[in-house]
Amino acid sequence: MSRTVLAIILLLFISCKKTPEQFSFEPKIAEKPLLVSDIGQSLEILEIQTKYPISGTPTILKSDRYFYLFEEGIVTSLHQVDIDGKVRKSIDFGHDDKLNADGITQVILRKNGVGVVTMGEKVIWFDENLEEQDTEKLPFKANFHFPITDEKIISFNNRIDDQEDYDILIQQNGEIERVLPIRKDEYNFVYKSYSSFTEWNDKVLFSQTFNDTIYVLDQEGFRPLFHVDFGSNAVADRLTQIQHPLDMLAFFNERKYHYLPGEVYGLDANRILFQINEKGKRKVGLLDFQSNELTVYPGIVDNSISNMILYFPQIALDGELYFGISGEQILENYDRIPDSFKHRLSTNYAESYFIYRLKIKPR
Repeated sequence: MSRTVLAIILLLFISCKKTPEQFSFEPKIAEKPLLVSDIGQSLEILEIQTKYPISGTPTILKSDRYFYLFEEGIVTSLHQVDIDGKVRKSIDFGHDDKLNADGITQVILRKNGVGVVTMGEKVIWFDENLEEQDTEKLPFKANFHFPITDEKIISFNNRIDDQEDYDILIQQNGEIERVLPIRKDEYNFVYKSYSSFTEWNDKVLFSQTFNDTIYVLDQEGFRPLFHVDFGSNAVADRLTQIQHPLDMLAFFNERKYHYLPGEVYGLDANRILFQINEKGKRKVGLLDFQSNELTVYPGIVDNSISNMILYFPQIALDGELYFGISGEQILENYDRIPDSFKHRLSTNYAESYFIYRLKIKPR
């Protein structure tokens, strides 16, 4: 009996000595932007020349051998680009084709090939030559799918399936888990995200618009990782007052709330980068678990090569951040960029697209 009591006391002592992890963070505001040199070890800029200028902001994917740029705008196109920035092949999707541009919801990777997701539930796979291969039926309908392994996929419903009561769907070895119930009292709002999911060490991070919590999928399952405390500036129950699109438009025009718009990027084992909307202005939050501090910056600036404002990454992968900048943006900021970068530009750079590849500085 005495040994049992001693063991219990020892366990209580150990548990009391263990410092609990902080869950809710109150942002610290930085007046100056986050500089590339603050977090980056090296920066590479690729100029990509497509047969016509890329419109809007394309989705950027990165495999071992290629970049894939998927653009939706005036045209819907998929460009395959080698590591040096040369376009190998492109596909233009029409509106009367077998693969209808209006039905494409996402593009995903399979090794060095690419899959085009239609209606959120079917993937048409293309090989490295962008030749059509096979068609795969996904385990469930969702706006965003994130294949983790051949046997495991996590998906974000994002209200594409009216019959589904959960936003996060996870399939592993044929078994399906549903988490994060959809709040039916909120307006049925669907948004476009470039990085709802991101790899973080051996885990997966997830962020959802208007939800001030970053989630993680690890060996313990899908769970909240940390919460951002916006205090009186939080959206709170404002969304339950929205009933139709005009109400949603009025909400965006109010510009008096702070919230996460649903973009998250893993930097290293102790740092996570994510977007924050502060009263209508997009900013970037950097959470450092070593210092237990969350700092909000007005944006990210390349102070090493081009002096361009990079705003936000498109993807984070293997300790690198990838940004996309149009040639038109560079043209608009031509007076601020250094001569050394101007000399690297092609004569028709304004019609090009640029990928900034930032290798994160080790700590």
